[in-house]
Amino acid sequence: MTEEYFSNNDGFLIEHNFTEANQEVMYHTESGFGFVTGANGAKLPLLKIPETNSGFIPKWWYGDNEMIEIQFSGRGCTWNPAPAVLQEDLNGRSIPLCFRQDVPGPGCYRLTLTLWSADDAGEVLVFAGRRRLAWRGEVLAGKEVTVTALCDVSPIIPRGKNQPVFDPNVSFAIICSKGKISLKKARIEKTWAHTVYIMGDSTVTDQTGDYPYAPGASYCGWGQMLGVFLPDGYCASNHAHSGLTTESFRSEGHWNVMKPLIKKGDICLMQFGHNDQKVDFLQADEGYTRRLEQYISEIEAVGAKPVLISPVARNSWNNPQEYNDMLAAYAEAVIRLGRKRNVPVLDLHGYSMEIIRKAGLEGAKRWFYPSDYTHTNDYGAYKMAGFLGKELQAVLGLMTKTLCDWEPKPPLTQLKPPENCQLKPPAGAADNLKVFAAERPEDPITRIECLELISQRMRFFPINVYNDLYDDVLGHETYAGTVQCAAQNHMIPDAFVTDGKLHPHRSMTLLEFVAVLMPAYASRKQLHKSESIPEGIAQYAQEAVKLALGEKIVEYGEDWNALLSRRRAAQLCSAVEI
Repeated sequence: MTEEYFSNNDGFLIEHNFTEANQEVMYHTESGFGFVTGANGAKLPLLKIPETNSGFIPKWWYGDNEMIEIQFSGRGCTWNPAPAVLQEDLNGRSIPLCFRQDVPGPGCYRLTLTLWSADDAGEVLVFAGRRRLAWRGEVLAGKEVTVTALCDVSPIIPRGKNQPVFDPNVSFAIICSKGKISLKKARIEKTWAHTVYIMGDSTVTDQTGDYPYAPGASYCGWGQMLGVFLPDGYCASNHAHSGLTTESFRSEGHWNVMKPLIKKGDICLMQFGHNDQKVDFLQADEGYTRRLEQYISEIEAVGAKPVLISPVARNSWNNPQEYNDMLAAYAEAVIRLGRKRNVPVLDLHGYSMEIIRKAGLEGAKRWFYPSDYTHTNDYGAYKMAGFLGKELQAVLGLMTKTLCDWEPKPPLTQLKPPENCQLKPPAGAADNLKVFAAERPEDPITRIECLELISQRMRFFPINVYNDLYDDVLGHETYAGTVQCAAQNHMIPDAFVTDGKLHPHRSMTLLEFVAVLMPAYASRKQLHKSESIPEGIAQYAQEAVKLALGEKIVEYGEDWNALLSRRRAAQLCSAVEI
């Protein structure tokens, strides 16, 4: 691998030739360029931060092992999985070739790659920057393909940090679904472009991907897919981050990073709402709308074009037949504000909800990360970005690209760690169940504990808003948000409420717990139902018991009226696979 530096009017241009071998091909900070192979990504501080690494992170059980082996020839470099990569992890999954080049400073850079394959390589993906899709297509046998993409380089405040981190680099990753592909050349040069700035939350942000990689099993925000639909001369700059609201995008410093970069003629896209609805002072027609309007004014003041986007819909249902739209108020508020300020609105909420309803609870899962009902995978994010590209053409006249559909295909499930793995997994929901079961294990579970436990297991989003639903649950109670969440997801049987009171600290029987657990489970998955139930089951719980028996969560001869211990409640939740 050889590198040549040039100078142009913008001051930076470098070209790498991969047809010649170099003894040192791994990226390290001294050289400022090279491949990220897994092992060096685990050791270098900047590459340990998801927002500043190559965009792909090895599954935790690989530790610091090498993930790829690189070979050079006169046709360029090719790569194979390293010996440490488990064969079972490669079924339907690929190992990306990741390369990183340090650049002198912020701005827009043009990346040009030359690819070649001896055989038909199948579908090839090229990601640039923070795992932003730059190209999707095929490389046929004996054909050379040139891929170009614009890459934004700007500071970012990583998750858990309170100050911007500036790591000026242009990264790219190449993924081949079958056979081998050769990377012959990479050219990186500074250039100029209009910028499409993106503001939002975890449904928009640049998500990292696991490798071994499968599009259906990787978190992805639509902001990292939008660039592939933009016309040449327009560069996407994604400043969305997980957990953000219209308030915290400003208070946590992200607006201060983005605002000085905006120039006349740029476009600023805004999608919030998923986290705003969890905050009492950011209700749709109140703080949420006021803060969006403030952004609009500041963007227009510098001659840029603000564009409002209604929040992408969740795959949320009351049951497999009845969709549960909990973002309607925020979508409607966005549309009203657009009319008021004469600002374009892209109704992503309406579009995404329509296709989710049409596909159904189970069918829509192919667009979402496994066992997640809010965050899309690569397929889903691509579909949402494609809609937004068409809408930008309609409302702003941008000549966006019309690309063929990307149909989801297996695997659509997460990888599982190998048996007898010696490394410790990161903390997760299963650990929460163990902790719950270990604390006062034989105490009867209370109603509020039940609602909290099941909400967490079903991954219903937490909420800090309470609408005075019950006389004995006051807004200042620490569990008021849990009650609101449970009510929004139709988890509370009418039989629990007497004289307007929920009785949150009342101990629960097995029957009562099942009456909460199974309707919540049915909102996440199509369930089997038993034809019969034991005699004497209260009418309000009969359908829940049929589901619990059909799914073999409980046995037919249970003592349904016995108080349920915290340990047993955690065991029942552990049997639920969403």
